[in-house]
Formats: sequence, C-alpha cells, structure tokens
Amino acid sequence: MKIGFLLPIATCLSLANATATSNTFLLQAISNTTNTISSYEDKCYRETHTISNSNDLKYLEDCQTLKGDVLISNFKEPIIQLSSNLQEISGSLTIRNAPHLVRLEGPKLTSIGETFSIRELTSLALISFPELKSVKVLDWKVLPILSTVHFNSEIKDVESITVTDTSLTAFSGFMTNNLHTLDLNNNRFLESITSNVERVTEKLHIAANAENVHVNLSHLKFAKNLTIQETSNIDLSSLENVENSASFINNYFKQLKIPKLKAIGGTLSISRNQVLNQVEFPMTDEIGGGLVVVNNTAIEKINFLPKLSIIGEAMEIVGNIKDIQLKQLKLVKGSAKITAFSSIFDCTKWTKSEVGSIIRGGKIECTNAKGTINTSSNGTGDDNRNMDGINHDGAFAEPAPGFKYRSEAVKKAISFVLLSIALSSYYLVLKLN
Repeated sequence: MKIGFLLPIATCLSLANATATSNTFLLQAISNTTNTISSYEDKCYRETHTISNSNDLKYLEDCQTLKGDVLISNFKEPIIQLSSNLQEISGSLTIRNAPHLVRLEGPKLTSIGETFSIRELTSLALISFPELKSVKVLDWKVLPILSTVHFNSEIKDVESITVTDTSLTAFSGFMTNNLHTLDLNNNRFLESITSNVERVTEKLHIAANAENVHVNLSHLKFAKNLTIQETSNIDLSSLENVENSASFINNYFKQLKIPKLKAIGGTLSISRNQVLNQVEFPMTDEIGGGLVVVNNTAIEKINFLPKLSIIGEAMEIVGNIKDIQLKQLKLVKGSAKITAFSSIFDCTKWTKSEVGSIIRGGKIECTNAKGTINTSSNGTGDDNRNMDGINHDGAFAEPAPGFKYRSEAVKKAISFVLLSIALSSYYLVLKLN
C-alpha cells in the first residue's frame, strides 16, 4: 500500500518563492565575494606599488601579501608604519627621497622576496622589522644616523649584503652559508662584525669602520676577492682559498694568522699595517699574482710563507727588513724589488744567492739603509729584442749577440762562391781556346 501526501497549491507556491529568494541571496553573495576578491587582487597584486603618503599605506592595509615591488618615494612624513596585516612582499622594498623619515616599521612583515634597498635617508634613525626572517639582498647606503635595527634573531636566504655609511654599532644575525657580496664600509661606529658565512663568491670588503672593530669570519672557507682595511682584529681561521686577490691594508691588529690558506689566485698585499709583527701563512704554497709586503713598520723578517714555491708575478718588499727566508720558493715569474731600511740586510749577499736563479721575469733590485744598490737582470721579461736585430716594440736595436759574427761568415762564404765561379769560368775559356 502506498501512502501519499498532497500539499495545498498555496503551500507549494510559497516554497517555490522561498527557494527563488534563497537562490537570489546566494547569487548575490557569490557576486559580492567575487567582487571583493577582484578588488583585493587589484590593489594587492601589482607590478609596482608606489607609495608617497600615509593614505597610500592605508589603501593597502588589508593586504597580507603585496605581490610585486614596493617603492616608497617622496614620502614627507617622519614615520612609515606598514600594516600589521602585511606579512610578505614578493618583490623588492625600496625607499628613496624621504629626507624627513625618522622611523621605518613593519611589525608583522616576515619576508622580502628580493632586495631591501634604502639609500640617502639622512634622518632615518630606526628600522623595526621584528618578525623579518627572509630577505635576498640587503642594500643600505648613506644612512648617516641609523643606529638601531630590530630584526628577527636569525635572517635566512640572504645572498648579498652591502651596508655603507651608517651609525650602526654591530652587525650579526644573518644565517647564510653563501654570499655573493659582503661589503661593510664607512660605518664609523661599527665595532663588531660576526658572520657564519662560508663562501663569498664575488666581493668581501670590510673597510673604514670603527678603529676598534673586531671581525669574526671564523667559518669562511672561500673568497673570490678579499679586502680587509682599518680593523683591529680579524678571524679567518678556516679560510682555505682566495680565487683572486687578498689585501690587508692599514689595519691595527698585531697578528695576522691564516693557518689553512693554501692558494691565492691573484696578488697578496700586506701594506701599511703599523703594529703588525706576527704573520703566519703556514700552508700557502702558491700566489698566482704578486707578493707585496710594504711599509709594515714592525715586520723585520719575511719568514711567514714557509711553503711558498711560486709567485706568478713580481715581488716587492719594503720596510725595516733584516732577513728574508723563502726557502721553498722555486719560481718568481716577474721581477723582484727589495727596499730594506735596515743596514743589517745585506743586498750583495741576497742578490748573489740562489734568488738569481728563481727570478725569471726581469730585473732584481735591492737597496738597503747604507745606500747599497744592487741590480741584475735575469729572464726575458724586459727584453723585447729578437735574433734578427729588431726591437719588437717598434724601434731598431743593436744586433743580438752572435748576429754580427754570423753576418761576417755569410759574407766570406759568398765571396768564396763567387771566386770559385770566376776561376771555373777562366779555366773553361782556356780549354776552349
């Protein structure tokens, strides 16, 4: 048996109307949501978000992510406070032409996908991004009164760091094994630099910071180019290789010890380090460029490269030198110039020692405090002349040794041949007659 219920027509019509109304509300809600999403995307997803006042900041306050670059320029107010909703900038954050800016704050910002660049902000004193954990490039230049920076204790994913002309007192907290550039210079109050970086693949430059700055790069193993200037202490205890040049100039430390450094592809320059008296490069066996040790007042002996066997270019040593010991040195491809202010150093003995056989690139010159000057030439580095008697720098020269004598021999041979021909002709004529 089937039991059915028949609803009154009025009831059915009422239900139909209710369903239609519900669908209308649903469609309207969907439409509103779509419009909201579209509006959100319009303002939060752009190639470049340009901000010049607080109203521009307020317009973006709903965005959790700003897709694209953020450019803040010509900002006239003293404080920039990014929205507490903003967590990520996918591109770069760049601030320019804001001479009145004193404080820069981003309370919830955790990531800057590309470059964080601030330049020539002469009133900026504080940066506070306490949640920032990731940024690719840090590019800060000419921020003369910037003294306070609040970052997360560990910032990762950094590829390049340049900090120039600030009032910062310490630099640390960037957790990365590899950097393209580490350049910290002209930060006159910077007293402490610490980094766990292991490889710097382009430029490592630390110069003109506070006179008492301590530099701890104890994890560094490789640097392409290395320049250390005006520092009071340096830790390079793990450094194994410098691809190009290494320069230590005008520093205030007494010791320079790099126990694991094996090779330097370019020039090693140790110059104008007035109190440096203890240098140790116990493992370095090859310098691809030149060796320059100049005007280090307290260095009296060149004995800190016990395994050095090859210098790829010239060697220049100037200072209060009393002794030079490079017992494993087998080849200097350039010239050698020694200027010893000490009368103890014997130029005659040095130039006549085995050094004469290892300097292959040109002149050997030695001067000491007594005014003794010894010079000699070796190798072919300064001699452009060839056996044909022509100077290949474009000028004529005297014939090379032996050329004159070979010319005389040729003349005699030609004369003998001509005489033989003449005699043969004479006898032939007599025979015919």
